[in-house]
Amino acid sequence: MAGVRRGARAVLRFYVPLLFLLVIVQIFLAGEGIFGIKKGPELDDQKTLDPHRVLGFFLTEPLALLLLIVALLAWLPERKLRRISIALPFLIFLQAPLSWGGRWSGAFHPVNAFLVLGLLGWFSGQLWRRHRAMGEHAKPAPAVS
Repeated sequence: MAGVRRGARAVLRFYVPLLFLLVIVQIFLAGEGIFGIKKGPELDDQKTLDPHRVLGFFLTEPLALLLLIVALLAWLPERKLRRISIALPFLIFLQAPLSWGGRWSGAFHPVNAFLVLGLLGWFSGQLWRRHRAMGEHAKPAPAVS
C-alpha cells in the first residue's frame, strides 16, 4: 500500500497545479463569455458561455471525482492537508449546483470559484514544499560501481 500512496502523492503533486491552471482558464472563459453577451436572447441561451460551461462540466464531474480518488489513495499524513485534499473535490463539484440555482445561489458561484482557486494554489505549494523537504532528508542512493 505504501507504493500506491507514494504514486498517488506524486500524481497529486502534478494534478493539483493542473487543476489550478484549468480554474484560471475557467475564470477567463467566464469573463470572456459575460463580456461577449449579445442583446436579445436569455442568458441560458447565450452561446458565448458555452466554452465556460463545457470546461465547467469537465472540472466539476470527472476531474473532481478523479481528484477525490487520488486524494483518498494518497491519504496524506498531515491532517490539515488530508482534509483539504478531500474537501477540494466537493467544493469543485459544488460549482455546478451553484450555477443552476438562480440569482442567490448563483452569487456564490464566483465566490466558490475563487475559494477553490486559492485552495488549489495553496495546496499545490504545500505539496511541492513537502516533496522538496522529503527529498532533502532522504538518504542518498548508494553508488553503483
